[in-house]
Amino acid sequence: MKTLRVQNIISLTTCFFLILAVTICKGNKFGSILSDKENATENPIGTSDILRHTDEGVQIISTRQITKDINGYGGNVPLEIYMQDNRITKVVALENSETPSYFAKVRSSDLLQQWNNLSPEEAINKEVDGISGATESSVAIIQSIHRAMEYAKKHPADKPATAFSFDWILFLGLLAGIALCTLIIVYFSRKPKGQMTQYVLNTFSLALVIVVTALSIQPRPNQPNKMEEPIMKQDDKLSVLEAIHARTSIRSYQPQEVENEKIEQLLRAAMAAPTATNKQPWAFIVIRDKEILNELSSTLPYTKMAKDAPLAIVVCGDLNKAISGAGMEYWVQDASAATENLLLAAQGLGLGAVWSGVYPMEERVKEVQKILQLPKDIIPLNVIPIGYPAENPLPKDKWKPENIHYNRWTEDK
Repeated sequence: MKTLRVQNIISLTTCFFLILAVTICKGNKFGSILSDKENATENPIGTSDILRHTDEGVQIISTRQITKDINGYGGNVPLEIYMQDNRITKVVALENSETPSYFAKVRSSDLLQQWNNLSPEEAINKEVDGISGATESSVAIIQSIHRAMEYAKKHPADKPATAFSFDWILFLGLLAGIALCTLIIVYFSRKPKGQMTQYVLNTFSLALVIVVTALSIQPRPNQPNKMEEPIMKQDDKLSVLEAIHARTSIRSYQPQEVENEKIEQLLRAAMAAPTATNKQPWAFIVIRDKEILNELSSTLPYTKMAKDAPLAIVVCGDLNKAISGAGMEYWVQDASAATENLLLAAQGLGLGAVWSGVYPMEERVKEVQKILQLPKDIIPLNVIPIGYPAENPLPKDKWKPENIHYNRWTEDK
């Protein structure tokens, strides 16, 4: 009997500590129990993908989200800025789309050390020159630092917890609930007095085990989601290829309006296109006005379908953003790449679209500029009527091996 009682007491004690552990885990409050590295990457606060801090009191600001519109020579240059006691300790350039040899000039310079030991206000006011030979990239870094420091001024670092905090309300509430349930069971049971203690221990132990098990299998609330870079899975790759091969010109549309969300997705896809030296010399005119659609339809010879479309997007080249000199005409390639992205996005979103050319026909260019009141430096490349398809034509098979040459142009392929 004594042995059995000792076993029950041990079981009860074990369950007690189990419920203690579950109470801590449910709050997800381990504080300094985790290593500095784990805290630095997995304990974000507030705006999780921008601001986080370690238990050492180091504040880390990532510029990925807040400087998407700031680009260097080859693209965005994300940074991580480490701060302690409201002063910058170091600036780290993360993986970026810049040409490695080009960006090496920035890394080999002391540009990233220019802001060490400065407060946000001092960092914003500090005048820093761009690196010769890598001016666009270094200017992008300087602008990103300023943007991050403006953010830091609005979001001062909170003091990190030095130890885990224990949720006494949850713990005592669980114990009280189990005890109450046990007393109710005992009250309604009719056991001999000699067996009452044993019965209470068994019931209480069983209740603890059930509660601990139930709590353990539940997902933790308020668990921050770790942001990850998007990875293209095999299914995604297949869907991209399917969209490419299924795309065809759609010239007949249902009267259904195209949702604003889808319009934004189309434009985002267009602006993700490659562009020479990252100039992005494009502009997009979104047209829903029926009068304008009718006018385009009656003016342009191959845009008759626009009058029945709920939407059209005019892809333009912005000569003010284009490369100067002989490279100016690259805007045509950039805007064309954006157009193809838009057409494929439309296919992927269940929409139909058709490329109706404007440039380089000077008469068409002038007519569209007049209808849309475009400045002279904004050149319309095409008009793309868009809508939900009212037809389902089969895509054309354009695969012709005879168009392929390897290494050099030869008649014998």
